[in-house]
This record gives sequence, C-alpha cells and structure tokens, in this order.
Amino acid sequence: MRLVVFGAGYVGLVTGTGLSDLGHEVFVFDIDPARIERLRRGELPIYEPGLEGLIKRNQRGGRLTFGSSIPAEYETADAYFIAVGTPQGEDGAADVSAVFSAAKEIAKKAKAPALVVVKSTVPVGTCDKVQEVVDSADVALEVVSNPEFLKEGDAVSDFFKPDRIVLGARSEAARQTLRDLYAPLQLSGERVVVTDPRSSELIKYASNTMLAMRVSFMNELSRLCHATGADIHAVRLGVGSDSRIGKKYLYAGPGYGGSCFPKDVQALAALGKSAGVPMRLAEATHSANDEQARFVAELVERALDGVSGKTIAIWGLAFKPETDDVREAPSLKLGKALVEKGATVVGHDPEAAANFVHAMGGKATVKDKDYDALDGAHALVLLTEWRSYRAPNFAEMRRRMRPGAGDVPPLVVDARNIWRPLDVLKAGLRFQGIGIQPSASHRPADRPSQR
Repeated sequence: MRLVVFGAGYVGLVTGTGLSDLGHEVFVFDIDPARIERLRRGELPIYEPGLEGLIKRNQRGGRLTFGSSIPAEYETADAYFIAVGTPQGEDGAADVSAVFSAAKEIAKKAKAPALVVVKSTVPVGTCDKVQEVVDSADVALEVVSNPEFLKEGDAVSDFFKPDRIVLGARSEAARQTLRDLYAPLQLSGERVVVTDPRSSELIKYASNTMLAMRVSFMNELSRLCHATGADIHAVRLGVGSDSRIGKKYLYAGPGYGGSCFPKDVQALAALGKSAGVPMRLAEATHSANDEQARFVAELVERALDGVSGKTIAIWGLAFKPETDDVREAPSLKLGKALVEKGATVVGHDPEAAANFVHAMGGKATVKDKDYDALDGAHALVLLTEWRSYRAPNFAEMRRRMRPGAGDVPPLVVDARNIWRPLDVLKAGLRFQGIGIQPSASHRPADRPSQR
C-alpha cells in the first residue's frame, strides 16, 4: 500500500518506519523542515534502540521518505495516518489541535478515496469530529481509530510483536483494509481487536491508566512499608503470586513519567469530568504519583539533615532506560526540588543528559562519565535502572563522594531497589531504598522497565 504518516515524532517515526519495513511505501510528513532535513541525513531526533538502522535500511530500499510537503504521488494514498502530538492542556485535557490541522491538510490534498487512521491518543469522540473535517474533501475519506501501544525503549519490538492491534472502524471495508495492512504481524496468531472508534479511543486511555494505577498503588505501599517496617519486595512477591493480579508493574520506585502515563491519566480524569462521570481512581493515581516524587525528595533531605549547600548526584535522568525522554521524569521533579532548596545537582545518563540540562533551564550540570558525577557529592540518587548502573563499584563511589558532618558516610538512595543494601553498607556508605529497611539483605530480582 501507499501510505502517508503525519508527524515525525516518536509515534510517527516508529509507525512509519515499521510499516515501510512490512513492504509498504511510506511518506512521513512533518511541519518542521529542520527535523525533516535531519531525518533525510539519517540523523534521528529521538533515541530509540533499533530504530536508526531500520530507518536507514528502508530509506535505501526506497520505501521510506520524508518531507514537509506531500508529493503528488501520495495524494492518492491508500491511507493517511495521523500520529501527531496531543500534549496536555492547562486543564489536564488533551490538546488535539494538531490532529485537526492534519485532518484539514488531508482533506485538501487527498485525490482518491482513502482511510484516515488516527494513531494519536485522543479523547473519546475525536474521530467523529475528524470525520466532519475530512467530509469537506472532494473524495470519500473514512476515519478510523488505531491507537498505538508502544513502550519507549522497546517500541520497535512492540510494533512488530504487538500484544494487540486495536481497530476502531464502522465499515467492514475499512476493517478489512486495516487487517490487510497488518496481516504480516498476524502470522503467528490473531492479535486484532475490532471495535467502534469511540471504544477504541477509550481503550488506550483505560490501558495506560490501569497500568499507572498499579505503579502508584505499589508506590503508596512502599511509603507504608517505610512507616511500618515492612519490606516492599516481600509484599510484591506475595501480591504478584496471585494469578488474578500477576507480577507486572508491581515495582516500587520514584514514580512514573514519560509522555504517556502522566498525560493519559490526567486526560482520562478530564474526560470523566466533562462527561459528568468523575474518574476517582485516575485522579488518585495522579495524586499518588506526585506524592511519590515528593517522598523521594524528603528521603534525601531528611537523611542529609537538609540539602542547602550540598551536592547531590543523580544517576539516571531519562524517565526509564533505553530512551532519552525526560518528560515528567522523576529526575526533573527531584532536581528542581533540590535546587529550590539550595542544593547543587550533578547528573549522569547514557542518553538523556542534554535533554535534562535543557529541561532544568541550565540549573543543573551533567557529566559524560558516571563516576565523575560523584566527585564531591554528599549523596547519590539512582532514579533510572540503566544496565550500566546495575553492578557498580561501591568502593569507588565511597572514594569519590564526600562525607557529611562528623564524618558521616555519604548517602546512597536506590530509588529503583536494584542494589543489595549490604553491598552498599560494606563499602562504607549509607543506604536508603524505597519501601525496604537499610539492614535488608535480599538480592533484588531483575525488574523489567515500566512505561
């Protein structure tokens, strides 16, 4: 098929590149000429494992092209994908103005009947409104919902090995076209969920909010563990062993971040409010996440007897491993809280360092090498469980870090619970985990990244 993807951002790039690798001819459109020029040179505006090689391969094969104006041959495309951003507005609701801008452009350019596929995460009823926009076209265009379920850091795998493909369409012809489009991903089993557009739109918000609820609930339990002397690892194992609950997304930490969970949870809450059906659990999930970020900051401040004039190192600035995304990242929440109280913040991250400094407005510094960020630091806070942080040299940490008043050992806060407390303590450092006691001797289980 011949396809046009609107938006050369995270979703658009992965979707467009993935579709081209399935053998389709794909043109990725974006209104930012500088971004398009970088992509034409083979430079990616985001970090996503496996994507760069995939883009270059399909560019060489002539199946993937980029531009800021739609070529004549794509005015008769089989489908137009809308994969533009829907950022959070001041009221918490999704801003869908870019979606409607793309729809207007499609209505002007389309010269043959086609599908308009909305991949952007949008409130219920948006596809109906997009249909009204494209009805002004000279040809028949049908709007369908096909939400994305791509985890940053593992998006390429998610595209080619999806848990499910949700298709929200009203006509059988549209459903069949989409089934044909994704047929190469169905060879090992049926993964398609066919429904109407409104249900499809809500499935995306419901999925992300339910996962975020699990994260926030476990983070609340971790705070209860601190207060009661319980161990969050034991709680997680006991709860996750229930087959009705399962083991995924039960890891305590500094809170969720990124472009999906924070935005989608608040958008669902805003949608419920506008519909007169308060989403109490979504609202509580968001509040609990904010509270967890404050809790981590309080742990650091309490352990150091105040942070004013002290240097705090942060390992892991991206909101999760294998991405350079710092949107709503715990590192920003913690970094800003510490700076506001007079601390100096020095960070390290394999990919997100530059984005962190920019988001902090230059009020923090970063180092190219992880241990260099520890020089003279009173405390280290681990926020993102990159593989390179999993087995550090604690003796080297102790050598580089600065003791507190009265020669109190430097502090290590493992906000992801990936280190054995005894290993940290034996090196002459103080240890603080999330929901576990400093004397715990467990070996943390390997934990998958949470979105």
